[in-house]
Amino acid sequence: MNPGPSDRSKQLAADKRAIAKERSARQRDVAAARRERDREGWRARRDASRERQHAGVSRALRDRDVSLLDLIDRLLDGGVVIYGDITLAVADVDLLYVGLRAMVASVETIERDLGVSLSARGASLDASAL
Repeated sequence: MNPGPSDRSKQLAADKRAIAKERSARQRDVAAARRERDREGWRARRDASRERQHAGVSRALRDRDVSLLDLIDRLLDGGVVIYGDITLAVADVDLLYVGLRAMVASVETIERDLGVSLSARGASLDASAL
């Protein structure tokens, strides 16, 4: 007995469903593998971040024994620049503007790094004259 056209179309439909199921299963497997790779990357980044944070905390704890005098000495030796702007506005009309630009450093640091002479020199200021 030779299969008829309806049997043949049923077989083709069944084959198409089987192929679609296989394709769907492959796509699910690929998506699952991609999600797992992404999770591994996230875990690696999270672990690296935790290690950096732990290193920062341990460094802060190790360097914690800095006296105020040492801190001020480091700031003045390197110099610090303070910069800020404040604008007081009402209804988008600027009423007051305050700009702050300050450099805090020791005289020795400014003279050494910037080449600006700030020391007062004169015959009356010599230690032997006093």
